[in-house]
Amino acid sequence: MVGGAFGLVIIVLMVVSMAYIGLRAMGAYLIVTSDLQAANAIIILSGGDETRMKEALRLYNENYARQIILTETGGEVEGYSYLYSIDMRILLLINGVPSGNIFITEKVVSSTKDEARAVKNLMLTRQISSGIIVTDPYHTRRAFKIFQKEFADTDIQLFIRAVPNSWYNSRTWFLSIRGWQFTLQEYLKLIMDRFGWVVD
Repeated sequence: MVGGAFGLVIIVLMVVSMAYIGLRAMGAYLIVTSDLQAANAIIILSGGDETRMKEALRLYNENYARQIILTETGGEVEGYSYLYSIDMRILLLINGVPSGNIFITEKVVSSTKDEARAVKNLMLTRQISSGIIVTDPYHTRRAFKIFQKEFADTDIQLFIRAVPNSWYNSRTWFLSIRGWQFTLQEYLKLIMDRFGWVVD
């Protein structure tokens, strides 16, 4: 009887360990980040929370790039009648980024693919030859794939930077409903993109 119970405990522990390793690997797969090196511009992808802006400012203040690119979504700040991109621009100005160093894409974007196209057009027009893309960890693999595909016919060099100290962590994402939501959404979008179906 004791031996049987001990064996059951071992089996449960093995199953739990394997599940943990598998879930952690799922989260880790979504996260890619380039080695930090100097570039011409920092590209802040839309969405997420203030952590993208904070990381962009940190990179700017540490002289990894002297220009910052924002994408225009057409969205307005809740409770106000001005664009969210303008609000972000004001925050950058308050934090010491000169007006002439801040660029906002012309095209209104509604997806990561739209952002890639809009950023590409701006960088080509402004003759910006390299950029660091800043986004949330769970979004990095798909975003980088999309940008690399869109920029394949250019000589522009791109790097991807996962926001550090994010709420999304490969070791703990599965402990929250939010973590499950974003992880499963990203995998679904990766699969859809693989088959050429339109995703945001």
